[in-house]
Amino acid sequence: MGIRKGIFIGAAMLSIMACTACGNSGGNVSETNSAETSTGVESGIIEQPQVMYDGHIYYYNATGRDEKLPEGYEIAGTIKRVDSKDYPAENFAAAGVDLEAGQEIYISTTEKNVIYLKYDSGYARFERRPEEATEKAQDETKSAEKENEIEGNSEMTAYMDASMEEDYGEDGEFDFDSIFGIDQLDLNYEAHVAGFDGESFLYSVHIDGGVTDEKVDEIQQVMADYSSQNGDEENYMGYIDIYNGEDQIMIYLDLGGVSEENSNMVVTGILNALNSVSGIKSVIINEGM
Repeated sequence: MGIRKGIFIGAAMLSIMACTACGNSGGNVSETNSAETSTGVESGIIEQPQVMYDGHIYYYNATGRDEKLPEGYEIAGTIKRVDSKDYPAENFAAAGVDLEAGQEIYISTTEKNVIYLKYDSGYARFERRPEEATEKAQDETKSAEKENEIEGNSEMTAYMDASMEEDYGEDGEFDFDSIFGIDQLDLNYEAHVAGFDGESFLYSVHIDGGVTDEKVDEIQQVMADYSSQNGDEENYMGYIDIYNGEDQIMIYLDLGGVSEENSNMVVTGILNALNSVSGIKSVIINEGM
């Protein structure tokens, strides 16, 4: 019995020592993990390799560092500095592991979303974030649309300028009424073009007895009918807006997007439509110019 009791006590002591050791080991792991990430890299260190070029950050996505350099790529410069804790904020700056100053950066004139960095083993592919590339494409599309709009405005202005080259009145000023053919219209009121301002036309509609809500509603309906009856997908009639002026009803016309051959027709079309409205004394286009 004495031997068995001694064996039992010895086993119990060994068990207690083992549990104590386990507890101490767990505490050390926890302490270590609080200072490192799950990958063993010190907390706060940027791991993913990345470099800024031409105002954009390109990221390495573990595609390999032994690739061949594709055709069309040429050296653009080298990494100037690598910061392990701050993201790159200027061109040729880098962050992340396994990058160093002096590494060569290669770019393509056609592929804007991918660059390559040179390593001893070959080349590594760095890419822009997909969402950033999409935003860039959208910005480029908007820029192209804006340029087309500006070009269209310039063509319209050039067209109108060419039309006015020989249309002078007796006083040496441009005869806009003749240019737009307004002097040939059979209207129930006086109509006159006081000036020309590119694609924008502002009609001042003067009413006998002053402006009333009923007359505004009537003109709005007339303009709505005019637009629906004359405009379609192939023949855009311009943007039309109607509002109250101080002593007159104002009709704003923007010819942006209207074809050259339809421009004069649109300008005079509004005057012809207003001919059905009673009580109009005069309509002056671009009054005060």
